[in-house]
Amino acid sequence: MSLEAIAGRYAQALYEVAEEEGLEDRIGAELARLASLWEALPELAGFLTHPQVPHREKERLMKSLGQGMHPYVQNLLVLLVRKGRAGLLPAIGEGFLKAAEGQGKLVHVVLRSAREVSAEEISALRGRLEGLLKKPVAISVERAPELLAGAELRVRGRRLDASVRGRLAKLSAGLKG
Repeated sequence: MSLEAIAGRYAQALYEVAEEEGLEDRIGAELARLASLWEALPELAGFLTHPQVPHREKERLMKSLGQGMHPYVQNLLVLLVRKGRAGLLPAIGEGFLKAAEGQGKLVHVVLRSAREVSAEEISALRGRLEGLLKKPVAISVERAPELLAGAELRVRGRRLDASVRGRLAKLSAGLKG
C-alpha cells in the first residue's frame, strides 16, 4: 500500500471521528497549524524521521507539539511516531481537508506565493473567500519562488494566477501571435 493511501486512511478515520463530535473545524485548524510548523521547520521532519533518534525522544517532542490540542490530535501524533510514520503528518492534514471538502463542510484553497505570507494576509484572504464562496475556507500555503512575485490560488480545481510568471507567459503568448 502506498504512503499516500496510508495517510488517506489516517485522515479519513480522524475526519469521521471529528465529524461525529462536531470537531471538524478545531481538528482541521490544529492539523493546519502542525502542517505550517512542519513546513517552517525542515529540521522537525528530519528529527522525527531519523532512524537513530530514539522513539521516546520523538514521542516527547510530539507530545509537546500537541500540547493544548484536542486529544485526538495528540493521540495521532504519538501513534504516528510509534508506527514510524511521522513523515505522513502533512499528507494526513491534506487528506483531512479533502474529506471535509468532500462532505461540503469547507472549501480547501491552496495559496502559492513567491514570498512569505503573513498571518494577517491569510486571514484577510480567508475572509474575502468565505464571503464569496459562502462556506468556511481552509488555506494551505506553499512557497513558490518560481512565481517571481505575486501569487496563485487553486480553488475547486481552478487555478487563478496573479503572479509575474503568469503575466510574463501571457505577454509572451501574445507576442508570438
